[in-house]
Amino acid sequence: MINNIKFCFIFCCTLLCASTFAQRDTISINTAWQFSTDKKAEGIKGGWFQKTLENSRAISLPHTWNIEEENQQHYGWGWYQKKINIPAGWKNKNVVLQFGAVNHTAYIYINGKKIEENIGDGFSKFYINLNGKVNYGKENVLTVAVNNDYGNNKVPFGSSFDWPNDGGIIRPVSMIVSNKPAASYLHATPVLNVANNEGQLNIKLGFDEADKTNLKFAVTITEENQPTKNIILTNTATPAWQNNEAAVSFTLPKVNPWHFDHPNLYRVDVTVLKGKIAVDKISTNIGFRELKFVIGQTIFNGERIKLMGVEWTAGSNPDYGFAETDSIIISQGNLMKNVNAIFSRQHFQQSDVFCDFCDRNGIIVQQEVPLWGPETPANDVIRSIATKQLERMVHNFYNHTSIFSWGVGNELRGRSADMKQMIADLVAKARALDATRLTAYVSNTIKDGFITDPKFVPDAGSFGDYIMMNEYGGSWWAVPSGQIHSYLDSVHMSYPDKPFFISEFGLCEPNFKGGDERRIEDLIYHMAVYESKPYVEGAIYFDLTDYRTHYPGTSENNKMRRRIHGVYDMWGKPKPSMKVLRELSSPVEVQGVGARRNNKLSITIFGSMGLPQHIVKGYKVYVSDKADNYLTTKAFGLPVIKPGQRVDVEVDDNKGRIVTIVRPTGFIASQKSFY
Repeated sequence: MINNIKFCFIFCCTLLCASTFAQRDTISINTAWQFSTDKKAEGIKGGWFQKTLENSRAISLPHTWNIEEENQQHYGWGWYQKKINIPAGWKNKNVVLQFGAVNHTAYIYINGKKIEENIGDGFSKFYINLNGKVNYGKENVLTVAVNNDYGNNKVPFGSSFDWPNDGGIIRPVSMIVSNKPAASYLHATPVLNVANNEGQLNIKLGFDEADKTNLKFAVTITEENQPTKNIILTNTATPAWQNNEAAVSFTLPKVNPWHFDHPNLYRVDVTVLKGKIAVDKISTNIGFRELKFVIGQTIFNGERIKLMGVEWTAGSNPDYGFAETDSIIISQGNLMKNVNAIFSRQHFQQSDVFCDFCDRNGIIVQQEVPLWGPETPANDVIRSIATKQLERMVHNFYNHTSIFSWGVGNELRGRSADMKQMIADLVAKARALDATRLTAYVSNTIKDGFITDPKFVPDAGSFGDYIMMNEYGGSWWAVPSGQIHSYLDSVHMSYPDKPFFISEFGLCEPNFKGGDERRIEDLIYHMAVYESKPYVEGAIYFDLTDYRTHYPGTSENNKMRRRIHGVYDMWGKPKPSMKVLRELSSPVEVQGVGARRNNKLSITIFGSMGLPQHIVKGYKVYVSDKADNYLTTKAFGLPVIKPGQRVDVEVDDNKGRIVTIVRPTGFIASQKSFY
């Protein structure tokens, strides 16, 4: 009790001090929660939201009960409760409660009264305005009832999905406090003029309650990740209004474009001025880039490129599950970059921490709504939940430069009329919500019929701006591996105007035996097939790590149940296939080391002509006697290398024969031994 009083006093003082000096404060409320499971589903009827939780224990957020020994198989209700002091001075402020994600359904109560429901959406960030709903100058009790059963009023539907079903408040919770009028969101749209690197920045701020009188925006734009953080614009502008959304635009004569190897970001700070008084401040990071398709080819910042990457399935580490800390998420991002990922897709909405990592480290992402599996119906309930998730996804992730496309589903019934209509409607909705990005649906049925059939009907995979096909020839597809070639050709022939990407490929154990040796054979063969097809624009290896799932797959029937699908294990330990994927995904090919001459070595390097391919700029080469000590040796800068171009680089001969190529971002692009 004494500790709780001490915490509340410190918390209250911190809030009062912070709100004195800032227009907006984001205050973490992730400690000193109480938690209790409700395995008999008696909490709602018993009014647990109106009293102190019984038989509870202290926990911190993020949290999931499904990694706990006694609760690994509990799919139902769990209850969270926290006491929060709300200063009296907040009565005239704007106070918003922000949940990073709650899986999957939640009822939220303040002082015993329900203030919000989150139905069937386990991965989206959502907000609750607390104005007038709390007791000011007093202690308030926040209670959250969470359900992760395999219900039908959710997306993903029932048990249709292949990832863990971890229940709880799985991402952090915050309170956002500002003066009024307060911006509810900032959407920044950067436009790059490739011809001269001029930038156009269009800024929109939304307001729940907009007092438009005498309102101006003071905007500062700063280079975010340059050695010197130069302020490139300061301007105070009067916005143009449309309903409760205010807009301003600026032209930036010269910007550094965002690229996989040079992920240049800019920080946009917008201070809301009421007359001369600053009442709110909201910020974001953005990057200037252009990705488009021209005659089926991928053009990035004016350059012809091809893409290669890997997907990471969140919740894979059994020590954390979906309640991953920031450091764990970042560590998984580093694993992605360690296999040269510049391209990814995510089956369900990720945290801002992951998206920020991709922004800062050069991974472009197709972010998807978690509609998954042929069991999923196209009824009104699923349509409504999926549409709301799509709206939240676009709204929450709008400013992330790494996200180039919105995905509306994966492996649904892409040839059934009712499902095709729902997919088409979601594609249209995504385009209406965000005309600046691309849209796609990931199909595993696009191989089931081709234009050579007189009764050919297009698959739903053709509804997006490009084809995303999951390809498992030789494993899930019971066809000879040699027939993969003809399947790819037939898909391209059926949809010749659509850019063609492989959205998944890989080997899943224990469904398919053979271990990592077979995984390596499968990886090398499939990559060779894709690289022989000039129309294949990119591929995503599935998966980065072995991942936890509720699906039957191993003998375990607990939090260790998993698909053995990765080039790393669940804890991030690399398998031999990891280095194979890294080399196959490199934009450079180190082909040999010449004979020693005059204490010099000549290293022959080509720009990759496979997947990926893009201009290499700012890379370094090291020669060492061991794989792990290359940074102790001298770095030699590489010239600009175009795809297919050969360069012969002369370096000092230190008698080492391990050649390491390093990206400008510090990640290894290639490492080979020539002993």
